[in-house]
Amino acid sequence: MKMFTARTKKHGLIVLSAFMAVALAACGGGATSGGDTTASEPAATEPAPAAEAKAHEKAAEPVNIIITNGKGEITSQWEQAAKDFMAANPDITVETRSAAVGDALNVFDMMTASGKTVTIAMFEPSAALNKYKDVYSDLSNEQWVSETDSALKNEQGQVVGFPFAIEGFGLVYNKQVVEKAAGGAFDPFSINTRDKLVELFDKLQASGVTYPVAYQTESWSVSNHYSTQFINQAADPTEVVKQLEAGTLDLASNATWNGYYDTMDLLASKKYNKYGERPLGSYYDDAHVAVGKGESAVLFNGNWAYDSLQAVAGDDFGFIPVPVDNDPANPLNGKIAAGATQVLVINKAAKPEEQEAAKKFLNWLVYDAAGQDFIVNKSQVISAFKNNPNKVTNPLGAAIGDAIANSRTMPFSTNYVLAEEWNTIIGPEVQKYIVGKNTREDLAKFIQNYYAK
Repeated sequence: MKMFTARTKKHGLIVLSAFMAVALAACGGGATSGGDTTASEPAATEPAPAAEAKAHEKAAEPVNIIITNGKGEITSQWEQAAKDFMAANPDITVETRSAAVGDALNVFDMMTASGKTVTIAMFEPSAALNKYKDVYSDLSNEQWVSETDSALKNEQGQVVGFPFAIEGFGLVYNKQVVEKAAGGAFDPFSINTRDKLVELFDKLQASGVTYPVAYQTESWSVSNHYSTQFINQAADPTEVVKQLEAGTLDLASNATWNGYYDTMDLLASKKYNKYGERPLGSYYDDAHVAVGKGESAVLFNGNWAYDSLQAVAGDDFGFIPVPVDNDPANPLNGKIAAGATQVLVINKAAKPEEQEAAKKFLNWLVYDAAGQDFIVNKSQVISAFKNNPNKVTNPLGAAIGDAIANSRTMPFSTNYVLAEEWNTIIGPEVQKYIVGKNTREDLAKFIQNYYAK
């Protein structure tokens, strides 16, 4: 949330990169024309079925497709994936266009505005179902649907999104620093109440870590990520959203909603937070440096943060769930938010032959060893597909993968709201709350009024 919402989340910090086009010539083999293979074929010795297959291959018309990639941090990986796919499918030309890091939408809009028809587009789930609801096509009958539990469905139950990236967020922690304070091996899921989180922070301070938390307060982080977690109080988060829309959920008296802000107060406090004296600021980079070096131990973020941490130190990192109250039996206290944060949709405005080529590409990602390798090993993206044998190696991705395998996750709450609006409309109000410019009751009224409208 990636992208990002969730996705690498340094929104606005990196200028939109130049469009990346994958030249077909890089694949070799004359893919632009489909090639005339007559000279290399035996004239009369091939069996009839093989000869018919060759004739069909020669008759195939070249197809060009355009794919937009919303995860700018894996631009080069997408370019190589296009080359690998084209090498195996010489009648299909793939052109990839990548957004800047953290910007999952602009590249599609710009391509469309320029008159280009994007064949496969990468969107955040909420954007796919709302802003781009007139783009997607029905993928319900595709073979890969049976290999995943994370396919994006619309209100009619149709599969409309291919889950490209599984990501998660929680309290990222530096294992070396925390284990030193804990006096040995540390189980992050042992922090299943707010009081236990306080106890951990006190141990960290006693071990010499003056400020255990480096709490960054960018709008996307405090709003469409942190502040949406309360909708997981229902088994189906959409039920809570419906209550908000109907005006039947009183946030000010809701224990779960208040609980998450009680924990936010702790994270942003002057006692534990490195930025407690001035909690609002551009702290993304500094927070990662602080936790990467071990000057602080904890920050709120997702597995996309690993590159920033890794750039500082080679330490190991993991996730602590965000506790909502002091009841260890509350299932929310022992889970990390995780889910598909980027989906690929096939544009129904594309020509039928382009859509068929796009479907072939999606199947390649799921069933071909090179496609599987591209997603997990090359891109370090957690695969949503059961048949992919590869596992991510970066520690934050691995921690999310382990949490999923052990049923320690809850839905990725950002996927159930209009992330862009929560970022730009509700985010500033959450920031006002953090610095005391409005009350929690004011914030509750603001969110309820937003849904009423």
